[in-house]
Amino acid sequence: MFLSLGHKILFWIILIFGLFGSVFLVWQGAQYRKAGISQLLQQSRGIYHYVVLSRQLISSWHGIYIKKGGKYIGMTPSAFTKELASFSGQKAPFSLKVAVLNTKNPDHIPDEFEKEAILSMARGKKKEAWILEYDKDAYLFRYAGALIFENECKSCHSRSPKVRTLGCISIGVNANNFFDVLESDLVHYVIYMLVGILVILTLLWFMLRSYVLNPLSQLSGAAEEVRGGKFNVRVHLDQSIEWLSVGENFNNMVETLSKRQTALREEADSAIEKLRMAYEELKKIERYKSGFFTNITHDLKTPITAIKGAIAILSRKCSDEHHPYLEILQRNVEKLSSMVQDILDCSRIESGELTLQKEELDLAEVLEDAILMAMPLAWKKKIKLDYQVPEEPCLAMLDKKRMEQVIINLLSNATKFSPDGEVVEISLLREGNYWKVMIKDKGPGIPKEDRDRIFNKFFQRSDTMNDTGMGLGLAIAKGIIEAHCGRIGVCDRGLGRRGSCFYFLIPCLGIRKRD
Repeated sequence: MFLSLGHKILFWIILIFGLFGSVFLVWQGAQYRKAGISQLLQQSRGIYHYVVLSRQLISSWHGIYIKKGGKYIGMTPSAFTKELASFSGQKAPFSLKVAVLNTKNPDHIPDEFEKEAILSMARGKKKEAWILEYDKDAYLFRYAGALIFENECKSCHSRSPKVRTLGCISIGVNANNFFDVLESDLVHYVIYMLVGILVILTLLWFMLRSYVLNPLSQLSGAAEEVRGGKFNVRVHLDQSIEWLSVGENFNNMVETLSKRQTALREEADSAIEKLRMAYEELKKIERYKSGFFTNITHDLKTPITAIKGAIAILSRKCSDEHHPYLEILQRNVEKLSSMVQDILDCSRIESGELTLQKEELDLAEVLEDAILMAMPLAWKKKIKLDYQVPEEPCLAMLDKKRMEQVIINLLSNATKFSPDGEVVEISLLREGNYWKVMIKDKGPGIPKEDRDRIFNKFFQRSDTMNDTGMGLGLAIAKGIIEAHCGRIGVCDRGLGRRGSCFYFLIPCLGIRKRD
């Protein structure tokens, strides 16, 4: 399925904007998340430093006293941190805890995050750790800062610990509000982005239609009219300087084509007129030639007939020793008479003066009579004429003499070109509304390049140029068959067999049972 240029461009614009918007949306979400975590981290650090400073201040004072129930009670930094953690869990949006390794106090036992943070800080790899946890539809940002034994701590502790990092101050900040705001901002951003892309696509589409698609459509329609032969079409493309140049070039091209077509039409008319005159002249020459052959053949028939009569008289009066010479004269006169008759038949066929004495005949009987007349030539080369005809009569409107002339000519050629002792196959069968006669020989065959020319007048193949014929037999046969409303042709015998197969078809009248 082929899409139009506008649909293709619109598809690619939507695809590009969609990919760009998706990538930008993912990047923007990552930036929002990064900024939110950074903000939560700064808040956690602030709380951590506030707790550490408070502990250091209380330690520098060697503890503080608070009034509770009418009495003043002393409070160490650890006690202050515990009270602060309890108070923050109730009043503040964050939780506070002091976690220490290897402690028996359940309030200071670390969880997995706090334990990993303490071990990492004890090894000196980092001074703080944080993680964002999601549990039960709630986000919690957890921060762990190092709990370090400072000089101020000696006021409360008599012995210094073996390690400087005692534990960590763990802070948990509720991040739900932050992510709710983040999701809300992303939704609004997606809406703004979609609206912006839609507005941009609409503007681009109108711009595309105005400056690209409409001129192309106008140009395509004009080109289609030119293809249909309308050279008076013109286009007016004023959308831009470039389109104006294209329109002018197109109009100039169409004008040039129109002038060229007019010139070609005039040249064609002139050439047709010259061809018509040449054809008329050729027809005159052909009529002169036909008339010449007709006249000369008629003029030759009279002296040939006189020579035949003189030979007959001489054969009765001369001695036996002169008979061989008279037979030579007789054969050559017969051959000359046959050649004159062939020329006369060709002239009649070309001029349309060949008259046929048609009557309803059995084509099988005509074929058998013609085979009997061709037998003497076959006997000389010991060639067998094998023929097959249907049992029922093969009725057709035929000129018996002319049809025998065609069959004898084809049989003579088949016998002449077949090797001695071979078989020439003759068959008659029905093919549709025609009777088909086929004559198959085992001669050298006819090359494909000669099959279209073999029925032309005076044509002789290169391997038969020494033959004494004039090359008119097949041309006469074609004229006679076509005068019977039939057709004649030649083909290979098929299946790699040697030889040729001449055939002709004659319209049939019907099928009756033979008496």
